[in-house]
Amino acid sequence: MPTPEEVFAELKSLLELDGADISRLVSLQPVFVRHGQRITDDFYTRLGENPTTAALIEGRVEALKATHRVWMLELFGGQYGEEYLQRRLRIGMAHVRVGLPPMYVEAVMHHVRAAGERVIHDTFADPAEATANVTSLYKILDIDLALINLAYNEARLDLVSTQTGMKRALIENLIKQGGKKGR
Repeated sequence: MPTPEEVFAELKSLLELDGADISRLVSLQPVFVRHGQRITDDFYTRLGENPTTAALIEGRVEALKATHRVWMLELFGGQYGEEYLQRRLRIGMAHVRVGLPPMYVEAVMHHVRAAGERVIHDTFADPAEATANVTSLYKILDIDLALINLAYNEARLDLVSTQTGMKRALIENLIKQGGKKGR
């Protein structure tokens, strides 16, 4: 299986995250500084309305909002190297530790994607500029989602290895084969 670094590099290549995207993302930071609090507040209101997530965030909403705002601003920091990758993997592992199902991470991304698109279209009058900014936002959100989900995958493989005593390489080989032998 590829390393997280290889996955990260491949994602950036496949999604064609380039210098123009990075410039656009950096230029979006003030927009998201201005609107990020509302996006975060709206999202945590929604989480509070869901019994499963309400239980996970109870008593920690303000701290989680602060963490969410930092995460959101990092999307627009312009630095998408090893440190960025490691922070995303740590976020994923934190979600695994608290037992947050991956579908809630996907819901966060959907919320930021939809709210971000609205904010961008409200901010930029030129439709072509707005579309280019939205495309860059989508690229970094897709990369983040994949990296955070990678942490879930790693945790699951480690759990299977620990619980069964099987070596990770064997488990990964079985997955790679996809049950093709014996068919």
